[in-house]
Amino acid sequence: MLGSGRLMIIIILLAFCIPAFSGGVGYTELTFSESVGCITDDCPGWILDNQVLVDVVYWDFDGELNHGQLVADARVAFDLQLVFIQMLLLGFPLESVIPICEFDWDDDESMRCNNTSAFNYRCVPGTDRLSRHAFGLAIDINPVQNPYYSGGRVSPEGALYDPSAPGTLHDGHPVVELFRTLGWRWGGDWSEKDYQHFDKRLDEIELSGVDHHRRWPPWRLL
Repeated sequence: MLGSGRLMIIIILLAFCIPAFSGGVGYTELTFSESVGCITDDCPGWILDNQVLVDVVYWDFDGELNHGQLVADARVAFDLQLVFIQMLLLGFPLESVIPICEFDWDDDESMRCNNTSAFNYRCVPGTDRLSRHAFGLAIDINPVQNPYYSGGRVSPEGALYDPSAPGTLHDGHPVVELFRTLGWRWGGDWSEKDYQHFDKRLDEIELSGVDHHRRWPPWRLL
């Protein structure tokens, strides 16, 4: 895990490298209320109350710098910011990072659009068991490059896993290793491979005192 001193050096370097960046094609600029709007009435209020809106910066596949946003449990917001800092430094490209409300809470549509997302109140496909995404404790990264294989099917449809392709995760990849160091599981380790998926096993409990203001990348606070 990154030491606090090393992390601060990285943040300061980023502050000098991209201090004026404020736009980007993929930046949706939602408020927290908008990012959880129109969600199913089945979602318990306490789960929504645990979520925060995390602003991130990333490189797209055209080499352009973009803003994006994630909705996630407040306890994992800092982990995700660390991972996005690492992906930025590595030049690891992402297609888009948009809260899944913009896809009408449709995970299949989000995957087809190769969107990176976290919170989505839904069940594990083919079951009545809530996904870790339903608690904001999971993230899917570049689903087209990192598909989910289950029962002979691939999701999203037509995706092909090529570990050498840009934006693809594999065993030993720095992003995978950082997630592991931070205590997350990777779906690429499972018998039914879910290369896009990471989750953290935290208690599914109601939090108190969650501040729903947007979490900017750390260097924006310097």
